[in-house]
Amino acid sequence: MSDVGLTPLGRKIAAAILGTTLLALILGFLLNLGPTVYGFRQAAAERASAQAELLAASLAASVDFDDPAAAAESLATLSLVRDVAGAAVYVGTSATPFAAYGVSPARVDVSSLTVSSGFSDMVIASPVPAGAKGSVLVLAISLEEQWKILKDYLLVGTVLFPVIFFFSYRMAWRFRRKLGDPLAELTSVVREISGKKDYSRRVDYEGDDEIGVLVSEFNAMLRRVELRDDQLNRHKEILEATVDERTLELRRNQLELLRNNRLLLSEIKKRAKAEMIREEVERINRHDLKSGLSLVIGYPEILLNEGGLTPGQQKNIRRIRAAGYRMLDMISNQLDIFKMEKGIYTLSTSRVDLIEIVCGLEEEFAPLLEKGGVELGIDLDGREVVGDEFFPVTGEAALLRTMLRNLMQNAIEASRPGDLVTVSFESVGDGRVHVTNPVAVPAEIRRRFFDKYVTRGKENGTGLGTYFAALVAKTHGADIALRTGDDMGTLISIRFKKTVPADVSEAVEDGAS
Repeated sequence: MSDVGLTPLGRKIAAAILGTTLLALILGFLLNLGPTVYGFRQAAAERASAQAELLAASLAASVDFDDPAAAAESLATLSLVRDVAGAAVYVGTSATPFAAYGVSPARVDVSSLTVSSGFSDMVIASPVPAGAKGSVLVLAISLEEQWKILKDYLLVGTVLFPVIFFFSYRMAWRFRRKLGDPLAELTSVVREISGKKDYSRRVDYEGDDEIGVLVSEFNAMLRRVELRDDQLNRHKEILEATVDERTLELRRNQLELLRNNRLLLSEIKKRAKAEMIREEVERINRHDLKSGLSLVIGYPEILLNEGGLTPGQQKNIRRIRAAGYRMLDMISNQLDIFKMEKGIYTLSTSRVDLIEIVCGLEEEFAPLLEKGGVELGIDLDGREVVGDEFFPVTGEAALLRTMLRNLMQNAIEASRPGDLVTVSFESVGDGRVHVTNPVAVPAEIRRRFFDKYVTRGKENGTGLGTYFAALVAKTHGADIALRTGDDMGTLISIRFKKTVPADVSEAVEDGAS
């Protein structure tokens, strides 16, 4: 705390007391001097007025008998009055004095007694009750006596002023010490606390006034601050110890984390190597399986082309061929699932007729439908499909066939004997495909129906059918959704966002015909 420009409050108090006392003394002197001078002038005016009236009455005979000498004798009596500087009697309207004493004052025309005061003199005019109208007595009164009174008053003030100032200074000094010393000590303590941060200091003062209350509350505040400072120091020590402990623990954890990271990197490398080996083995297995399936798919084609088979034999051979293609799709889809999960699969698109795919799958699922006693219905915009309808979309035929095969197989396998599985096509709007069956999906798997490895109630189920169907729909930019309940059964809807226009469908139909 800087002391530059600091004026002690005690000095201000002493200056205020002295200034107030001196101002009161001067004001009292002036207020007393004014009435004194005014009283003197008023008394002089009253005396002179009485003298003028008496003298005017005595001069009436001298004026009536035109006796200036007698009038001069009467005016000469004014020599006994020391304040009278001069007097003159004017008869009628004449401006020449009829009789005079001392310095003749100028004529003043009045009809009654008149007093005119100046700074150092006074003029009193009184009508003379004589036969000559306009006769007047004029007295000139000197007020020099008032300056003597003022001089005496100033002399007394000059003597009393130092005495009063001395006593006022002594009183101001006492008040300064009584009020200023505690404040000075308080300021000193505040300065010391501010510089050294020593909250154990106290102000040594007791009193029953406002300063006493201020000092008492200040000391109480210092005690509270000291207590809080001690608490903060203790908490600081505890916090530092805790920080040191946590820092040591953090270092141990960092070392443990580094060890675990090294182990994890080692495990990742091992698993990456194992994954690479697994992929290579799967690639070899897929190649070997595809080589074997070429016979399963090729020989039915040869037998069908050679002919000489009964209708039943042809039907069974086609089923063998369809099973071979289904197995080939399953082998190929293993790699496709991985690419679609990573979002790196590239579609090989073309115009695909979904009704043709579903009709082909109907023949493929014939043994499964017959075994389960389930019927399959196919309709387009509410009308049963007879085989020559078209529902073209843009996509990859093999993936769309697998998607529809998985959904239809799930519906057929979940149905009961006598149930009807329906595949419905809607060409209005974006184009939709619905696969329905009368059996509801179990409640515990409804929310996870399209998740990976979710299955229930199937002896050899893998939980990949609906998952792969959802992946194919997403890859084609289509939306797939499930609605199921005990009252409505199960409805799976696929909405294609872009369908082939009607003119394209007609072109496909014309080309087929």
